[in-house]
Amino acid sequence: VSFVGIGGCRSHFRMVVLEHGLGSLRLRWTKRALSFRTLATRATRSKTEVDRVKHVVAVASGKGGVGKSSVCVNLAFSVQKLGYKVGILDADLYGPSLPAMVPPEVGGAGPRGTKDGKIFPFIFHDAPLMSMGFLRPGDYSAIRGPMVSAMVQQMLTQTLWGDLDFLFIDLPPGTGDIHLTVSQQAEVDAAVVVTTPQQLSLLDVDKGIRMFDGVNIPTACIVENMSYFVCECGRRHDIFKRGAGEKLAERFGIDRYFRLPVDPAMGDMGEPFVLTDSILRSDAVASTFASLAQGTVQAVEELRQRSSVPEVLAEDDGTAIAVLLNGMRARVPSRVVRLNCQSAKMVDEFTGAKLFKEEDIATDVRVKTIATAGRYAVSIDWSDGHSSLFSYSLLDKVCAAHANTG
Repeated sequence: VSFVGIGGCRSHFRMVVLEHGLGSLRLRWTKRALSFRTLATRATRSKTEVDRVKHVVAVASGKGGVGKSSVCVNLAFSVQKLGYKVGILDADLYGPSLPAMVPPEVGGAGPRGTKDGKIFPFIFHDAPLMSMGFLRPGDYSAIRGPMVSAMVQQMLTQTLWGDLDFLFIDLPPGTGDIHLTVSQQAEVDAAVVVTTPQQLSLLDVDKGIRMFDGVNIPTACIVENMSYFVCECGRRHDIFKRGAGEKLAERFGIDRYFRLPVDPAMGDMGEPFVLTDSILRSDAVASTFASLAQGTVQAVEELRQRSSVPEVLAEDDGTAIAVLLNGMRARVPSRVVRLNCQSAKMVDEFTGAKLFKEEDIATDVRVKTIATAGRYAVSIDWSDGHSSLFSYSLLDKVCAAHANTG
């Protein structure tokens, strides 16, 4: 990845990343650009620390301020109460929330780096945690998008998570580079989407669910936070008009829909709500988080049993690509696949117009390596030096148009 015109950021970048011993970024400085690559991203994707995790769950929201981070942390420790080993990655570099809910001073020494570029996580309540807020406490983050993706990749793939049952990833609001980075670097089993009852917030949930569908990450649960409040008389009052959230879940076929009430204790910082005595005084919150934890675990197990992704192989010395799924096999000439690459070098992102001539692609172009990219795509390195990212849906279209099947 290259960054043009950022000459003043050299010292800042080193300060943010290298100061903490996260030394697995290789940097090359030129007169016009800074180029770097992360060691974990190789053409033949090597095993990383996140591969030791059994299940990865993304917690997301269409908008900020809906209580997503609070839901993520309390969900993780609710799942831990069920007997599972859990960890939490705070992937929001611009506004990390994890340190506010689990302050570093509570659990001892914070994260530190190793000589080979790995990162020791912060441990709290037997759960490994990682956040940029631990690495640079109290500091702001003015970081360009490509750098953010590289740093999130570093925390995700090189933190020493150990043998976890569940890693919960607190994604930033909206949809963007970090979401794509996570979906490419880890096999995310499912997403839990958090919203509030307002119509505007629910509209953005629609976009978030569609984004996850696009990268083959199923949405397991929808959580409507701050959905209602219970007054002293014991009556439940809906703050906004009820029903829109249920209709949204029904439209997308999401069976698990949970409503969390407004509870002042949920806003207290310093320790996850489900680990405090306050949980004993809030039956509605306690029962909802218990149900949410059970529902998330069950959904992930169900999705794992019925989900499958194609196996993509290079054949005949790289001159052909075979796609295998559910006993079916499709075979496509490598050059045909190469011509259908949708990268920015090949196709204009806005108009869809081709930026190349077919005769410029060698007739004997071959596949050098194929590596999986999360649960939705493969990355392909070609003999002519080009690299492609092919979603399984795009490969399916190419196969339908050009393949020999059997």
